[in-house]
Amino acid sequence: MSVYKLEILKADAVKKRKNAPPLLMIHGAYAGSWCWESYFLPYFTEAGWDVIAPSLRGHAGSMGRERLDHFGIDDYVKDILLMIADMPEPPVLIGHSMGGLVAQRVARQAKLAGMVLLASVAPYGVAASFAHLVASQPGLLWNLGQFQWHGAAAAGNPSFVRELLFSSKTDREMVDHFAARAQPESMLALTEMAIPHLFAGLNCPKLPCLVLGAGADQLIPPSDSHACASAWHTKAIIIEDCGHAMMADFHKTEVAKEIHDWLDLTYPEAV
Repeated sequence: MSVYKLEILKADAVKKRKNAPPLLMIHGAYAGSWCWESYFLPYFTEAGWDVIAPSLRGHAGSMGRERLDHFGIDDYVKDILLMIADMPEPPVLIGHSMGGLVAQRVARQAKLAGMVLLASVAPYGVAASFAHLVASQPGLLWNLGQFQWHGAAAAGNPSFVRELLFSSKTDREMVDHFAARAQPESMLALTEMAIPHLFAGLNCPKLPCLVLGAGADQLIPPSDSHACASAWHTKAIIIEDCGHAMMADFHKTEVAKEIHDWLDLTYPEAV
């Protein structure tokens, strides 16, 4: 058992569907479980699904903040595996960005009902997305580095957060919410993602999987979403004009509906 106690948001379905697997949502880098609570938690509980959203160790209200840089992707995978082991039935994982990479590695080790990847890091890591950011928005990359090393006072301002994570139509309140709560990420985890894993997308197990990419994403290019989809035996759906923070962007309703429709088709017995 992990020595790190996790902050876990739990929300029961308003009217639970029979035979509906729970949804376990995994946040991305620089975030915590709070990223799901403004829209996705109420949306999916209203639709009849139980939702669980942890903050990975060292993030938000979870233990280990002072040791953040000692934690790698495998530690985050362990957090999710331990949660699944305590659940009465296999969940559907919904992983965003780095959380999508964690979900993919969990899917190789645990029985799941399914998996949804949102603007996910590709199985081979962030090398392609790093090159994309260098070529398209080097100023954003600089600001991201300043935030990582010096915190919100250096670059965690609303204009930077909007440009990095959101499309232009996203309301200021949501941008401010992310800017106020974002935190640096583990340098070990970032380094591990930056090292190319050329064969990581081979021999992925077959399970129900939905891959959604963001057309206006400054961090994860659509090519990485297509790579995720190819690895998991499906095709990616790209939400045009959507920013990286798909669960909170102006286009969040469209994103949630894509997931909702997929859940209905994938689990027709959940009524």
